[in-house]
Amino acid sequence: MKSEEKRPRSAQLLSDWYISSECWKQIIRKMPVPCVDTIIHKDDHVLLGWRIIIPYRNVWALIGGRMHWGESFSDTSIRNCQDCGLVVQNPQYLGIFPTKFPKGRHDLVICMAARYIGGEPEPTEEFSKYAWIMKSDLDEIHPIGSNYMKMLTTWWKRKTEQRHRRHASLDRRS
Repeated sequence: MKSEEKRPRSAQLLSDWYISSECWKQIIRKMPVPCVDTIIHKDDHVLLGWRIIIPYRNVWALIGGRMHWGESFSDTSIRNCQDCGLVVQNPQYLGIFPTKFPKGRHDLVICMAARYIGGEPEPTEEFSKYAWIMKSDLDEIHPIGSNYMKMLTTWWKRKTEQRHRRHASLDRRS
């Protein structure tokens, strides 16, 4: 890649950047695509973005995207966050959340959770706006993609379990 060429940000443009359109169509018809979505958290809030591209157009979503050749899950998480103007720390693996879309595409989504460090979320070709939400806001913010909801529910459940274990450990010490 020439240094003056700028890497496109949107997922749709990335498919054209690295492989031909026809090759991409064959891949998504024949195999799952590895993607990484990140739960970006600060205090008791998580960041959601309003998606403006397919799939999951016009829903609140986690920051994410496809893995690039040679990247780890953590590398992909950090890159996707940087593409939105954000700095995160220490992405941690949460789980795998496969999803199949009506037109045949199948994504193998790896969910990471990372602590927000800084930056302001910027509109991209994928997201037009952002919102920091608390767990109690989930009933009021609509729509949220169903796979994203599964990831958030799993993360909040594990966070609560960890908090209970810490408290139980402290109680045993006293």
